[in-house]
Amino acid sequence: EEDKGGEEQEVTKYTVAEPELVAAREEIGKFSTKRARARLARERLRRETAKQRGEENSASINVNGKRPLDKKANVVEPDAASAGAGDVNGASAEEEDILTKLDRECLRLYKSVRSMCLEGSQFADARPLSAICTSPPAPGYAMDGRGNRPALIATGGWSGAVRIWDGSLGSSTLDPLATKTQGHEDRIMGIAMAPFLGGIEAKDYEPIVATASIDLTGKLWKVRRNDCVPMPMEEDDDSAAGKQKKSNGEKADPYAIEELATLRGHAARLGRVAFHPSGRYVATTSFDHTWRLWDVETGGTQLLLQDGLWKECYGIGMHPDGSLCATTDFGGTVQCWDLRTGKSACHFTGAHARRVLCSEFAPNGFQLATAGDDGTLKVWDLRRKGTVASVPAHSRLITQIRFAHDVKGQNGEFATTSSFDGTVKVWSTRDWRMLSVLEGHEGKVMGVDVISGAEGTALVSSGFDKTLKLWKE
Repeated sequence: EEDKGGEEQEVTKYTVAEPELVAAREEIGKFSTKRARARLARERLRRETAKQRGEENSASINVNGKRPLDKKANVVEPDAASAGAGDVNGASAEEEDILTKLDRECLRLYKSVRSMCLEGSQFADARPLSAICTSPPAPGYAMDGRGNRPALIATGGWSGAVRIWDGSLGSSTLDPLATKTQGHEDRIMGIAMAPFLGGIEAKDYEPIVATASIDLTGKLWKVRRNDCVPMPMEEDDDSAAGKQKKSNGEKADPYAIEELATLRGHAARLGRVAFHPSGRYVATTSFDHTWRLWDVETGGTQLLLQDGLWKECYGIGMHPDGSLCATTDFGGTVQCWDLRTGKSACHFTGAHARRVLCSEFAPNGFQLATAGDDGTLKVWDLRRKGTVASVPAHSRLITQIRFAHDVKGQNGEFATTSSFDGTVKVWSTRDWRMLSVLEGHEGKVMGVDVISGAEGTALVSSGFDKTLKLWKE
């Protein structure tokens, strides 16, 4: 539009939201409010405990709300005197143990990470593996305590195949559990698994997997147990595991992958995919300069088409509370969207020198990690709307970022990155120092994720060399 002087004026236009989107935003608001209340209550208790100890000075509490770091061990050693019940500052025995337990667990975790080595490797596809994910648990403060989450790994590759693998830490064989060789007509670029929210037994856990491909579609898959009704193995499974099964005359995998829905609507190739923490919604990014939100329960109904991005949209990450979504584009911009209102919450322009390929929220809820072509890992504080760390992490582009799962009351004590430089690296989130470098892939590492269980913590990575690798202590 033009004013009387002939100059153009910027006009903000809004569209009326469909009833389904309005209902979804209301559900997301309720879900995120409950999550945020529980997370903040936990953080408040930790800070009050630290304050009662006389650790209220900024020098003794870092931006993560955690205790100070020892230069050698990256974490302060628990003080035996202060670990006793009822100290002079008035903290109760239960409160007094909170930070001490966290520190002890962090020391154990860092020791385990530093000792990680290649434990298992599996030839997983006939073409490069481009996407990988594990079955993520809900945060400890938000999950029903019933049931144990089975460790499953999902991979997608340039062949269009979707595969499920056994990620149990008691084994290093990475046994194949299910295969869908004709998952997509072209390369799969993103894969995600719905979070395990608890309340069911492990034997009843049948996760939903989402994939994004350059064939312009996303898909939802149901991973069902194959205990009762055996199904024939797919004839065109040309992986090493598939060939071995054919030679042994085996007929069925322990799981079966069934297609639930196809997500159609994007006008260009898809980039990444991410589940909302509730598991009910899934988001996809695309080179058509948009990202979209879909309803899983209604068979992939499109709820939201968010356009207006300057360049191709690629990376996407969901806030642990479910309130925000962070997208990245090839113009170097990081955008945070409020899923409850549809408005932009904040954005970081010029975040990276070139394309931004991945974004991941920290379990603490107020930090966001991004990375891309420039090989730099940047950590943003959403409260201050600025960087708290800029790490020259890799010599080539970074393909994926993952934080340690929020288990045993932790806030993601480490982050891991994968890169085209052929390495996987692990970083302490307490001071962003490097804990470990894992080398073993022959060429580019396309993705990495974390496996957490009663047996400990491990990493799993996928590479351009068509292999799936397990790293653990």
